[in-house]
Amino acid sequence: MAGEKYRTSSPGLDGNVNGNGNGNAAGTNGFQHNEDVARIPASRHDPRVVTVSQVPQPQFMKLANPGPLGLIGFALTTFVLGLYQCGVGLPDENPEGTVGPFQAVFGLALFMGGLAQFVAGIMEFRVGNTFGTTVHCSYGAFWFSFAMFLIPGLGIEDAYKGDVHAYTFAIGIYLILWAFLTLIFLMAALRTNWSIISVFFFLTLAFLFLSIAQFIETSHPKISINVNKTGGAFAVICAFCAFYAGSSGLMLEETTFIRLPLGAIPRGDRNV
Repeated sequence: MAGEKYRTSSPGLDGNVNGNGNGNAAGTNGFQHNEDVARIPASRHDPRVVTVSQVPQPQFMKLANPGPLGLIGFALTTFVLGLYQCGVGLPDENPEGTVGPFQAVFGLALFMGGLAQFVAGIMEFRVGNTFGTTVHCSYGAFWFSFAMFLIPGLGIEDAYKGDVHAYTFAIGIYLILWAFLTLIFLMAALRTNWSIISVFFFLTLAFLFLSIAQFIETSHPKISINVNKTGGAFAVICAFCAFYAGSSGLMLEETTFIRLPLGAIPRGDRNV
């Protein structure tokens, strides 16, 4: 309808999320694309319109909710990498052995965790969500930077001249700083909802344990393997939480009967 305003929000990535986390897009110029649309013969109480886009009444220039794209892109990539960090499918279940799975994550890191999430961050910028923009663009950049370690032609590991301790320590520094940044995001999300808080909480632990494993890989190799697996397990849990939060944004009233509550946090605002 012309002149009607809509809010866009990622599921739990800003402070103005509705009860389901399913935000609508901000702003419309009132144009509706109703060509080639078949109206369902329905009662007065069911005036739905069927379209291939699954949008009842498509509106030109109406913005979509970018949150589910970013969360699911992050969740899928993190889940796969987390399983490998647990040693799943590797010889002796050793994620630090000579046979590594990282190349299998390369495509996901570039296109789902990296590109898809970075695009979601730019879309969050368009709808005025500072927190969502920072989070999605940051983790999109993380996956791009992680993928750089997997390109032999860049010679990142070769630059350490075979010094395994120096290389693993550098990776540990890289990961511990991502743990620090994730902790900042966790503190900034304390008034969103429990689903998003869970994502940042378990991701902070995942980065922390994975970084510790890198720091002690050469001095305490057996302990390092167990610590690495612990970090991988936290990454898998984090991915489950992100899948749930992202899926909540897809469970729209127009397309499904399923609802995934995000777990609203009472704000307890008081007039002073």
